[in-house]
Order: sequence, then structure tokens, then C-alpha cells
Amino acid sequence: MEFVNLDDLEEKTGKELYKDCFVNLDRKLKDQDILIYYGYDDQNRRVGALTRGEYSCIVAPAKNKKSFNKSLIVAAYVGGDATSYSNHIVGNRKNEGYIIDLDTEQGEFYAQKTFQRVERIVGNRYKNYIPLESRKKSVEERIKLIEWLINESEFKGKIDLLIVDGIADLVHNTNDIESGAKLAEKMLKWTGEGDLHMCLIIHKVAGADKARGHLGTAVTIKAETIIFMDSLVDDSGKIINHNTVKIRCGYVRGMKFEDFYLSINKEGLPFTHDEEIINKNDVPF
Repeated sequence: MEFVNLDDLEEKTGKELYKDCFVNLDRKLKDQDILIYYGYDDQNRRVGALTRGEYSCIVAPAKNKKSFNKSLIVAAYVGGDATSYSNHIVGNRKNEGYIIDLDTEQGEFYAQKTFQRVERIVGNRYKNYIPLESRKKSVEERIKLIEWLINESEFKGKIDLLIVDGIADLVHNTNDIESGAKLAEKMLKWTGEGDLHMCLIIHKVAGADKARGHLGTAVTIKAETIIFMDSLVDDSGKIINHNTVKIRCGYVRGMKFEDFYLSINKEGLPFTHDEEIINKNDVPF
């Protein structure tokens, strides 16, 4: 099958665009396909935060357990023993869809350790979990890889979740307004045409509820759910527990989830809980 570059397609007329964009108020639409329930709302109901055809963002400072959060999301969608580690992050998998986990930052050694964490949480290997690392690839090669995965590969039309751990590595300059806007447009096309959910990991500006650079602004503004991760600090800003982070809801299109916490157990695996601070010596497992 020959790949079609969307940028090369003939420009549509205004009438064609009107037809594409018109919303029929009488048409009965399908309910949202919830892939991941993430946290609870203020009425203790599960929040369907990650749905098909949308994308979400995990926003946190460097070295703040973002990849552990990602591992729990992937493991929750696979199933198995994942509920033993988190009752806050729960999957709603209905088929044998593919999970593509793309790490742009780590080399093969550390990426493999991160990917192996998923099957340690689940308790077995899910055959349709596809781990990829692209640290040595160029920006253009990473974009090409994602487009091939969605539009050409054997996974086409069968991908449920596509994780990009390091969305900043899909642009040359995170402070370039045009690059950020174009990448945000690609996210909307990829999720819509691929009928999948993308979960993006991006760094947070220190001291502000904002993803880094113009890229962060462009990408997060159109996301379905923004997940913030914060260190636990005292009044002076000193970290008081390096083993635990707070997870809270940022901007969201649907229901807002209440704060909860993520810690790492003695086996190096993440789990979630409601307590603000947990003694590292008293962790379960």
C-alpha cells in the first residue's frame, strides 16, 4: 500500500470543507469509547479520561516518575494483575488491540527496563504490546515512523493506545510557534484517522501549571485530559518524600478527577494510593 502524504492532497473547496465540518444535531452519535478510567470524581465515580480519537498529556518536571505513570496506564489497559497496583488507573480493553509504546529519550538499555516494567505489573506478556525506542533517530524519522505505524503498518486500524514518551523530540525547537501548532494538528489527524488514543509525555515549566515551550501550549490546549505530577514539598519548596508524587487533574474536557498519589514499592514498581505521604519502609508488596 502506498503511503499518502496528507500535505500533498489537493486542497478542498469551501463547499467540501463545509460538508465535512457540518454537525447534524439530529444524528445519534456513538458513546465515547473509554479506554482508560483515570481517578475518581468528587462523587467517587470513575472518570473516563482517555478515550478513542483523542489525546492526553502527562505533564511533569524531569525525573518526576512520569514513565512510572505511563507504565501503570499501559499495564491497566492490558489487564492481568494491574489492579493490584492501582485502583485509580483502570483499563477498559474490549479487544486484542495494539499498544504502541514509543520512547524517544532513553537508549535501548534503559528503555528496555521501562518496557519490562509493564509485564512485571501485569504478570505476563501481552503479545500486542509493541515497545519502540528512537533516541538515535532524527525528528523527521520519528514523525515518519509514527505516520507509518498509523497509516501503513500491519497495525493500521488496530491500534488502541499510542504512547509517545518525549513529545518534545518530535520538533527541532519547542519554542517555535509554527512547529508546535503543526505538531498539534498532526495529533488531531493521527488520533482521528487512526481511531486511537495518544498519550503524550512532556516536561513541565518549573513553578507553573504549564507544559514547556510553545510546543507545550499548542499541544496541551487541544488535549482531552492533562495529567499533572508534582513532587511533595514543604513550605520552603524542599522535597519531603522522593518516593511519592501527587497526581492531579489539569485541564479536562470531561469530568475532573480528584488528586491521588503514586509511589514506588520495594520491587521498583509503581502503585497508587490516597494518602498524601507514605513511609517508604511501610510500602505494600
